[in-house]
Amino acid sequence: MKKFLFLSALFLSIQIFGCKCTDLNIENSFKTADFVFIGNIYSVKETPSGYKTLSSLLSSMKIEKIFKSENYDGFYVDQATLFTSQLRSCDYPFNEKGKYLIFGYFDSDLGFIYSERCLATKKISSVSQDELQLLEKLSTDFKQELKNTENPEIIEVLEDSGTPNREINTLKRDLISVQSENKNLKITIIVTSISLILLLIILILKKRKK
Repeated sequence: MKKFLFLSALFLSIQIFGCKCTDLNIENSFKTADFVFIGNIYSVKETPSGYKTLSSLLSSMKIEKIFKSENYDGFYVDQATLFTSQLRSCDYPFNEKGKYLIFGYFDSDLGFIYSERCLATKKISSVSQDELQLLEKLSTDFKQELKNTENPEIIEVLEDSGTPNREINTLKRDLISVQSENKNLKITIIVTSISLILLLIILILKKRKK
């Protein structure tokens, strides 16, 4: 009975505190992130979170290569501090030293960068050569697009409205996710339509032969 109650409590805690989001690939993670860079974490410090059993992490990092930095010229060029809160189940846990590929958001409320499990953030040892080449292309395209952009994004309106920074970043991530799903749905519909047309043509040709 005790074992059953323990497993039930564990299951409920996972349901309540588990991170719920759609995993984004390299390209979509790049679109939604404020910062994309390779960095080497050299220090990890635990800080109290207000709960006895939970703590936050401050991870100091040396930035080695920047792929995306939006409008933060001169900001986070050499060093960065990453923030991880155990109170937020989607926060990516930077609890180990080492080199990472990071898709990060800037939390203006705290002044730190954070990442999420939903993004393609991972240790550099897990990044393929093809992914690095894709990042180079995305970075080049982004810089060119930034030069040509004249109209402010909708997100800037939200930022001026007093909406909490993390909520804005979540909205950006969800928007990219929905756009990606819609694109995949369109491709599926097109492929299905072409297949049906081809099948119809084959059936017509067979009938004519008879």
